[in-house]
Amino acid sequence: MRVAPLIRHLFRRKAKSAVTHAGERVYAVGDIHGRIDLFRSILKQIQIDGQERGPNSTRIVLLGDLIDRGPSSRQVLELVLHLHRSSEGFVVLSGNHEEMLLESCAGNGTMQNLWLDCGGMETLRSYGIERAMLRGLRPAELGELITRTIGRPTLEWISALPLTFRSGDYFFCHAGVRPGVALDEQRREDLLWIRDEFLDSSADHGAMIVHGHSEQSRIEVENNRINIDTAAYRTNVLSALAVEGKERWFVEACHP
Repeated sequence: MRVAPLIRHLFRRKAKSAVTHAGERVYAVGDIHGRIDLFRSILKQIQIDGQERGPNSTRIVLLGDLIDRGPSSRQVLELVLHLHRSSEGFVVLSGNHEEMLLESCAGNGTMQNLWLDCGGMETLRSYGIERAMLRGLRPAELGELITRTIGRPTLEWISALPLTFRSGDYFFCHAGVRPGVALDEQRREDLLWIRDEFLDSSADHGAMIVHGHSEQSRIEVENNRINIDTAAYRTNVLSALAVEGKERWFVEACHP
């Protein structure tokens, strides 16, 4: 794997100043989507970057959509579970793809169709399940198969994942927030699914919103939000935002 010379600033416009909690360094990683190769690579880059900058209280925040689309969702989940259980500084947020998985396990036929078409089939393949094995199954039966395949302990862990994390002036979530609604009153549906109403808004949300969910070919930095979903599963680029105090920089792992 080739790792890009990393720390790149890709500002589209002057970003509003924001500050983390005192003494806290945060690395926020965008949508992984089953790319274990890029995830391992960016963890290494974060480790190197942290060592070069010196010791500090550090958190690594994953913005959701760990699974689907890429080929290695099972391996991503296993590694993230291990890291989450072994480090208090490792924060994992839920994404809409995790939500689709949980609804599919519950027997929601409409969501099952959506999930399978949006990368869920790739997740099942990483567990050894092929599409032919799903033919003729009723929604409840398919839900039971998915549950057995991924395992109840993993699914219970996913269902308990938080939706948000905050450090000072930075608010981290998967999709974004509903403009005009206080951050502590945001709905689960918006935090996981919102797009246009949030992306098109220039409103001050009360914090700098760091999100993924809406694919871009490069990191987006606007006055009120930072989007670090660079569609790793198809671009071969997994991006992370790093913030500490008033400083802000980026780390990326690339595969040729």
